[in-house]
Amino acid sequence: MFFLLLSALLFLQSSADGSIKTEESYWTLKPNVLVVNANVGEDVNVPLICGEAYERENITWTKNGYENLDAQGNRIVLTVEGWMGGNYSCFSSEGSYLNHTLVLAQWTYRKFIKNTPEKGYIDCSSNNYGGSFKCDWKWDRNRNGHVAHIKATRPGGSNISCSLDSNGFVTCLDHDYCPYAEEVERINLTIYFRSSFVVESYNTKFYIMDIVRPDMVPIRLINKTSIEVKYPHSWSTPSSYFPLTFQVKEIRCRKHDNCDCSKLNSQEIFFTQSQQLPVTKGMTVCVRARDEFCNSSWSDWNQCKTRKHNTQRR
Repeated sequence: MFFLLLSALLFLQSSADGSIKTEESYWTLKPNVLVVNANVGEDVNVPLICGEAYERENITWTKNGYENLDAQGNRIVLTVEGWMGGNYSCFSSEGSYLNHTLVLAQWTYRKFIKNTPEKGYIDCSSNNYGGSFKCDWKWDRNRNGHVAHIKATRPGGSNISCSLDSNGFVTCLDHDYCPYAEEVERINLTIYFRSSFVVESYNTKFYIMDIVRPDMVPIRLINKTSIEVKYPHSWSTPSSYFPLTFQVKEIRCRKHDNCDCSKLNSQEIFFTQSQQLPVTKGMTVCVRARDEFCNSSWSDWNQCKTRKHNTQRR
């Protein structure tokens, strides 16, 4: 089944490319999903149609699968009160299901996810220049929501596909992205979150070069006074065209694992493009990396503890 056109003057359907066309009181989020712009205490009249093929049939309607509506016929007008949406289904005279329209109320507040000073509401990153990126967020502990729709575009047209990963976060791929060309237009990402029959929208814009964040840097202990750092396997190649710069520091840490590399009282900190580095015996060496040419994010710290004394063979 397909989502059918409402009144031409009152409602505009989504275009084939998935773009959302707004109307004063309500608009189409995606096929079979309508969003109403309403405030608390306001009522909005919304026309629904079961289907053009059922114009002369005896059609009945239900709300949320159990509440029978008094309105009958192929075309009805329902009243959405405040933020009270619902799932409206239509049936034939024999009781067969024909179609449905999910009506959601637009929430103008920001209640579903948290805003963080460092990352905002939505945090997007890419571990290379392959055109893919992922976005995550922190749910508010008092809200139980899920992603209702994802829209990612560039001005002038784009071919960006998005989906939810196994953790329920967003992963996208820009199929037209070229890592060797200048990135002229930003990606405009909007994520719609739904809780019950309420929906909130969150928007962010970025270049991929601004959100590039390498994966953790591999470290190999060569001997007691030197280490070797390597480019992450996921980083773009060739490394001569996508060079990384490494940040290295040494800290004193009695723990065998999970030392805090973010400590400011480190003995030494420096930047380097070299991949073999001298280190101090008995210290924990912390290393992270970022794109040499962009002021993008650093990778997570990786660490390696050097030995202070020679080990005894047994």
